[in-house]
Amino acid sequence: MRKYIIGVVLGLLVGAVLYFVQPIQWKGQALVRVGQISQSQNQSQSQSQSQSQNMFSIEPLSTVVERLKSRSFVLAVAERAKRSEIEELLNVDKGSGLTIKPVRNSDSLIISVVNPSSELVQASIDSVVAELLSKHDAILIAYQADIRKELSRLELEIDVLSKRMDTLIDSMTIASGKPAEERGLAVGFEVIAIQHDLDYKLNRASILRESISSANIRPTSLIEPTSISQQRIFSTLLRACLFGALLGVLLSVLWGRWIRQEGRIQR
Repeated sequence: MRKYIIGVVLGLLVGAVLYFVQPIQWKGQALVRVGQISQSQNQSQSQSQSQSQNMFSIEPLSTVVERLKSRSFVLAVAERAKRSEIEELLNVDKGSGLTIKPVRNSDSLIISVVNPSSELVQASIDSVVAELLSKHDAILIAYQADIRKELSRLELEIDVLSKRMDTLIDSMTIASGKPAEERGLAVGFEVIAIQHDLDYKLNRASILRESISSANIRPTSLIEPTSISQQRIFSTLLRACLFGALLGVLLSVLWGRWIRQEGRIQR
């Protein structure tokens, strides 16, 4: 019994020492939702036209993960934070402290950074998130610019078609006589063709305007503020002491068995 008490006491002391000398790691974490763009798409149903919403991400999650691990992105993060040591911390070729985990059945990512320096972790996780949001904002701006460029082209074509139709209708009104009637038939077919093309372009322009409206664009965003927490082997002094006490009891048992075995051998 005495050896067990000694083992427990020694174990408690060892556990307390381990608690205070254990290495402390800091973990920064961010939950980011990748943005989406909604586009209307025409579908033919029973000879009538209907619209459906087509959703797609600014970037697929797999592409975002590869972007976050890329050297160019890490360099941009270090430059944004004005901390050169971030480059080594996030470098995947040097045992990166960066972890990216997609959230199942969602368009979100959990981004984590681990390091003994809380200040460096805070600067790193904030800069990673800021750089990702900046990159995705740039992608959205380029997307909207391309849509506006196509819209400008369509509006010019619509204007030309509208003027051509007005001219044809005026010519049908002014013309008289039998030859004019024959010409009117040809003009009528041309008007129908122009109207069909005009309707298509007007509908396409409407869809494009809707696709770049704020209601159909959801930028990449930080779902909740970044968090910083300590990472310890033993989270509390009590757990460290309990571990030490159990270890002391185990060693006492092994020690007792070893003493008994030695006694039998000597006999």
